[in-house]
Amino acid sequence: GATREDPWHELGLTRDASDAEVDLAWRRLISQCHPDKLVDATPEARAQAERQARRLNAAYDRIKRLRKRKG
Repeated sequence: GATREDPWHELGLTRDASDAEVDLAWRRLISQCHPDKLVDATPEARAQAERQARRLNAAYDRIKRLRKRKG
C-alpha cells in the first residue's frame, strides 16, 4: 500500500528530489507513453500506456499540490 500511495515512487524518485528532477522524471516517463511512440503498438499496449500516463499525471499533480501547501 505505501509505495502505491507515494507519488515520488511512481516517478522513480525520492521525496527529496528537487522540483527540476520531478519535472525531468515526469517528462521522461510520460514521453514513453506518448501515442506517437505507440503508432505500431497493439490496442492492449496503447491502453496500458494510457493507464500509465494517467498514473504519472496523477503523481505529478499530487507532488505539485503537496509542495504548494508547504509554501
